[in-house]
Amino acid sequence: MQLTNSDPRHLRFPNWTAPAALVLLVLGSTVTCLGNGWVQDDLPIIKLQPLVHTLARPWTFFNQAYWPAPFARDLYRPFTSLMFAIEWVTGGGRPVVFWTVSILLYLGTTFAVYRLAKRLINPGAAWLAAAFFAVHPVHVEAVAVAVNQAELVVGLLLALLMTAYIDRRRSGIPLTGRWIAAMAGGFAVALLFKEHAILLPAFMAAAELTVIPDPRPWRERLASLRLLFLSLVLVAVAFVGVRGAALHGNITGSFTAEALGGLGMGGRALTMLGVVPEWFRLFVWPAHLRADYSPQEIVAATHWGSAQTLGAALLLLAIATAWVCRRGRPQVTFGILWAAIGLSLVSNIVVPTGIVLAERTLFLASMGVVIAGGDLLWLAGSWIHGRGSVGRIAVATSVIVLLAMGLSRSASRQRVWHDVAGLWFQSVIDAPLSYRAHHAYGSILFDVKMERSAEIEYRRAIRLFPKGIPVYIDLADKYRVAGHCDPAIREYQEVLRMVPGNITARASEVACLLYLGRYREAAAEARLGASFGVQNKTLALYAEIADSANRVHAPLHSINLPPPVDSIPTP
Repeated sequence: MQLTNSDPRHLRFPNWTAPAALVLLVLGSTVTCLGNGWVQDDLPIIKLQPLVHTLARPWTFFNQAYWPAPFARDLYRPFTSLMFAIEWVTGGGRPVVFWTVSILLYLGTTFAVYRLAKRLINPGAAWLAAAFFAVHPVHVEAVAVAVNQAELVVGLLLALLMTAYIDRRRSGIPLTGRWIAAMAGGFAVALLFKEHAILLPAFMAAAELTVIPDPRPWRERLASLRLLFLSLVLVAVAFVGVRGAALHGNITGSFTAEALGGLGMGGRALTMLGVVPEWFRLFVWPAHLRADYSPQEIVAATHWGSAQTLGAALLLLAIATAWVCRRGRPQVTFGILWAAIGLSLVSNIVVPTGIVLAERTLFLASMGVVIAGGDLLWLAGSWIHGRGSVGRIAVATSVIVLLAMGLSRSASRQRVWHDVAGLWFQSVIDAPLSYRAHHAYGSILFDVKMERSAEIEYRRAIRLFPKGIPVYIDLADKYRVAGHCDPAIREYQEVLRMVPGNITARASEVACLLYLGRYREAAAEARLGASFGVQNKTLALYAEIADSANRVHAPLHSINLPPPVDSIPTP
């Protein structure tokens, strides 16, 4: 096609300007995180886990879970843990080393997206897609929290592997055994960083359906790909086996998110349909961001409502767009399919996960969004650009304004993750209906001796989510540490009313009864646990202590036992 002066593609710039501009956009969006400290999951997984503070026995990362005790040992990411250990040892445990690595990984991923996009769409549109990727505020959580480096690494590796796949398939060169082995090796590496890399074969299939021209009959075409896909399946099966062995047979994944508890597949589908508008909003206009989307920010849906109607309409719009573009602009269809595949594991419909919505989980899917969006925006911009000087000024101004807004929002959002107190203070503002945000903020207020304000936050958390057992236990523990066992017992008993077999609550309740000199009641409560199927050495020991104290008439407050070691830390 001949380019006219009204088409933006006639513009020529030095070859270094496009990558240099991307570097500046990435740095402008991320460097504000360099002064941040440890927050959220960084604390148990990196700062407080001795395993990642040394490289003396790196093989140990491959035979144990990602999360340390007392957390559920249900994830397996040995390369991620090894990467943390390397960073810790290299920088002597300084957080700035981790955030420097995160920025470099984000920069690499941005260039990998640019490289992939250039295979699919106009170079100018590809740059636009990469530029919006670089400044997209929804990516802040993937950069600002050190443990989310796995998101960055998997995004980088899958973008590189998909570029290699598309290049090879378009070249017409047969898929040799050596090339297939290299692809399978890259797939295995990605899986060992984070499990969602298992989506790679689905991305390849999407490319075959859209952006890879192959005139051969489908039977012949599939035959040429059989060895590659069988190799990838073999790698995936081997990974699942190794993962199951390391996790002692656990292959089901993490716990179920609170908003999905007790729901069947139909209920989960209805709930997630109401989440679809949030996905679209976060991809298209992420002005409002949250560190937490727990109840009541997102609640289980039991009937069709306005959120489901909007979600269904947006899904139909995406499907219709993909269908209309399948021939004329297959790259748009590919981008939409990429986004849908990227969201499939966190859709919670077939298999529930521990997350209904988290901004970091949108990182991989956003690659498809910027590719499809970049192409459509370039098409619209080319049309407006051809309307004369006013159109050209409008296009240039719009791009500059959007990039500036994204950069500014990302840069300011990075600072929200500066420290634990600041994060949760902002979270109760950003997500006032999140019970977890109020719980975490209340814990911080207790730590700084603002007990009255802390209690208010805990009560808000309980009102928002009355089934939040960790909130009751944590509040009771705070009372107990402060020497207020009477209110602590009330909270422990509320937990036991909901879950009679909760060992932590029962042991803590018995300890408080011992402290108050209620020895007979303490012994009865300790033994009551056995009637609910709880056989625990701590409860048995507490029962013996209670009997002994009762026989000798031990003085009030003479028995002050420590909290049980299996308590889960607060957020």
